[in-house]
Amino acid sequence: MRGREQEPIRQETQYEKDQRFNWLVFWLHSFRYRAALSVLAPIARHKAGRKLRVVEIGCAHARLYSVLDGSFDIDYTGIEIDPLFVQTARFRHGGKPNFMLIHESATTALSRIENPDVIFALETLEHIPEPEVVRIVETIAALRPQLFVCSVPIEIGPAVWLKNIGSFLTGYMRHREYSWRETFWAGLYRLDKLPPHTITHKGFDWRWLAQVIRRHMRVVEIRKFPLGFLPAAFAFTAFLVAEPRDK
Repeated sequence: MRGREQEPIRQETQYEKDQRFNWLVFWLHSFRYRAALSVLAPIARHKAGRKLRVVEIGCAHARLYSVLDGSFDIDYTGIEIDPLFVQTARFRHGGKPNFMLIHESATTALSRIENPDVIFALETLEHIPEPEVVRIVETIAALRPQLFVCSVPIEIGPAVWLKNIGSFLTGYMRHREYSWRETFWAGLYRLDKLPPHTITHKGFDWRWLAQVIRRHMRVVEIRKFPLGFLPAAFAFTAFLVAEPRDK
């Protein structure tokens, strides 16, 4: 029985398979990890000789831990609510002394975090109900990390047309979340024509999240992927970096 229980986590999860569906999908998903390395590097230089306390909300199978641990001296705490992701992450990394995982909602787990240097939420906050996102951001601001770093998909404006049509043409699955009518209206910024956002991509407005963060922290940088010079209307992902207001 134990062997059968562990077999799925020896292999890729469906989430991981989806992220490397083809070379383009894999390339697009890789930007968040490269950006995470770049924002952590200056803090690591400043904190030379001391472990960096890194927290990740919605860590899934803890790929970010693998990316950062190879480059920095970190103490990592992942927060994840999905049982399969928790099982997978603990199987892969649970024996490492600088890895800890909390199987709990971020709305409660963050209350046990002390003195974090950086808090990450990569492709996570769009999957959390908006009232909970507000509470999470408020808690992060109270914890006063040096940086709060998050990435979210852009699901409003012409970018939605590009993503969903591209998904359809390549046989990927993301467009199935939308009807074509919903894709049309989202591309025209008419989210009032879509059902209210819940925990899926559909109906999510990254600009709302940016405003929530601005109320509690100072947004110091917004990057857009895959090409930073593109306006958000034609970008696929928004990557936001914030710090305490009175830093």
